[in-house]
Amino acid sequence: MSLLARIPLVRGVIPPREHTLRYKDDEDRHAVILSRLLAIGTFLTGLGYIVWLFFAKNPHHPWMAAAFIAAESVCLLLFLTATFTVWRLRYKPPQGLPLQAVSTVDVFVTVCGEPLEVVQRTLTAVADIEWAGAVKVYVLDDGASDAVEAEAVRRNFIYRSRPKSGASLEAAKAGNLNFGLKQSEGELILVLDADQVAAPHILHALAGYMRFSDVGFIQSRQFYHVPEGDPFFSQDRVFYEAVQLGYDDRDNAISCGSGVLYRRAALEEAGGFASWNLVEDLTTSYELHSRGWRSFYYPHALSIGLAPTDIWGVYRQRGQWALDTMRLFFWDNPLIKKGLVWQGRMSYLVIPLTYLGAGFVFPFLFIIPIWTYLTGGSVLATSEIRFVLFRGMYLVMMAVALRVLFRRQEAGRQFQMLVGLFPVYLAATVRALFHPRGRTPRYTPNHARRKNRTRPAALAILPQLTLMGLSAILPFYAIAAGTAEPRLILSNAFISAAALWALLPVVFAAISKKVWSDEHASYAAYQQTAETDS
Repeated sequence: MSLLARIPLVRGVIPPREHTLRYKDDEDRHAVILSRLLAIGTFLTGLGYIVWLFFAKNPHHPWMAAAFIAAESVCLLLFLTATFTVWRLRYKPPQGLPLQAVSTVDVFVTVCGEPLEVVQRTLTAVADIEWAGAVKVYVLDDGASDAVEAEAVRRNFIYRSRPKSGASLEAAKAGNLNFGLKQSEGELILVLDADQVAAPHILHALAGYMRFSDVGFIQSRQFYHVPEGDPFFSQDRVFYEAVQLGYDDRDNAISCGSGVLYRRAALEEAGGFASWNLVEDLTTSYELHSRGWRSFYYPHALSIGLAPTDIWGVYRQRGQWALDTMRLFFWDNPLIKKGLVWQGRMSYLVIPLTYLGAGFVFPFLFIIPIWTYLTGGSVLATSEIRFVLFRGMYLVMMAVALRVLFRRQEAGRQFQMLVGLFPVYLAATVRALFHPRGRTPRYTPNHARRKNRTRPAALAILPQLTLMGLSAILPFYAIAAGTAEPRLILSNAFISAAALWALLPVVFAAISKKVWSDEHASYAAYQQTAETDS
């Protein structure tokens, strides 16, 4: 019996059932009810806390107090939208659904300057993909590599290159995919990045879900070869093992751009892969959903790829994701997007609100103690003990609720990574404001070869180091200089400690030496993922 099942309240609320219509529903029912009870309790506690803040604000610092209350309100709103996202999860068996028809399939492998050995490994795996029907493999090479062309020809794959054919390189990967779309005719299209090594059964696992004629695509779980401990949280178990399952429950899972099987008819109705944003995955999902197409998520890994290996690579990858999301938020907002159902609008608000929280709200909350240490000011005109008690109770309830809502998938660690990368999300949000539709920012593939230039990791994390240094030093300065009352210093020190806890993992990951496990072990772990998940 699971720990959740031992809780009397949960066991009494949900009587056992003999059968269920959905895979793993019975196993997850106790987590569902407990997470909902905790979420409702946390929301009511947070609402009461914010009302208390409104009456306890310091009239001598109205602007800072108002900004603090606004920041706390955004935190509660973010919790509410996250709760809605994972209100119910939908699981799928590793074997997928049985095939009802064998469709023709085109496999698109997008290449743009990745190392030849990386591309070779991907193409070797593609050659082993099993399928009873016709399969054509298109190597779409924007890097115009003669070596990649030779590799494709040797395997009897179809090689296409926009530079070699004189076609424009506009719209980056989306343009490359649309280039392949025009030259192919398969009913289904499997998209793989140049570094994504696919499992032989990938088509059999995904294609069965295409029995539903209004399903535009199905996305498989992403899995990566990462250093030991996954220092940059590239596996992102919260997103791939909770959030996407919540999206799937409403038939609007998001495409991640690789390991995804599209229906050609859906893409053609949408005018192809969406090309106005930086990369195509999120925006193509958005356009398909707004046209009434459904999408599914297969929560088992069917390919393994490469994750960024240093802090600069992480900045580039997460920055591009955030820039795309925030451009969508500012210039094609889901609240006014024609055709989206209300569940879809809520789903597409979660990620931009998360980036806004990580880039602006949480850093601001960490800056307030610094302001207090230097000025002696306070945003509250009441006892600091009350604040610590009220905020502490709310914080603990939220932490427990998120842990259960995300099915124990390291919600705290995800929070640390989001907040630790606040300069990335702040910069991406600002850039998005200056890049409306029709003015696409520059795009660089994550694993393309670049000129050898070494930039110190410390330079990348200078903002985090500055904020950590001020949070650690200024409480002692305030005591020595007498710039703030001891009670204010003590109460704000708790927030400063939280700032250090949140920022330290990214700083440590950036400057520490990465220890890589044996690559074969990573591939073995990937191959066992479906069995473990089941």
